[in-house]
Amino acid sequence: MGIKKQLKQVRKLAAASTKLLPEQEHGPARQPSDLAVLFGDAWDRRDADAIAALFADDADFINVVGLWWTSRLSIERSHRMGFERIFGRSTLTLDSIGERRLGESAAVVTVKWTLEGQLDPEGDPADTRVGIMSFVAAKLEDGSWLAVHAQNTDAPFNADTMLARDNDLRPTSYIPVAPDVVLSPDEEARLAGL
Repeated sequence: MGIKKQLKQVRKLAAASTKLLPEQEHGPARQPSDLAVLFGDAWDRRDADAIAALFADDADFINVVGLWWTSRLSIERSHRMGFERIFGRSTLTLDSIGERRLGESAAVVTVKWTLEGQLDPEGDPADTRVGIMSFVAAKLEDGSWLAVHAQNTDAPFNADTMLARDNDLRPTSYIPVAPDVVLSPDEEARLAGL
């Protein structure tokens, strides 16, 4: 499908989503990139309701392992469970935010993030994670913005793809690195374009 046809579909989705919000007359964001900032603030407060309020009632959210939530309610419930069991002591740092307008009423927001303080299943602290999240935002009649779609993706260190083997998916790199070169996480992130 060509880029013009894809943009036309995104604009139609954005326009349709603004019409499906009878209980929410305005969005919380004045600009599309505000959605990312408000998401990060709500994350650090562990406020699943505030996260859900960033989304249209029929929004889609695809999390880092590909779970697809298809409503504001499922986005709220999933984040609430995450804060109760996994991310209760976590902090989310927004490293950079990019915004691309797709006409007057739609935009894509891309965020590079760092997550610290996640707990493993036994309740012990896990290592730091980095990733990228994107939002598709729709402008409402009052000029405010809501997310109609989001996708969150981990960006594992030392990887340029994933490899499936023995019912397990692992970050893998096909880029050769000289055996005597040891890169710091900052150098790895810089080389990976993070």
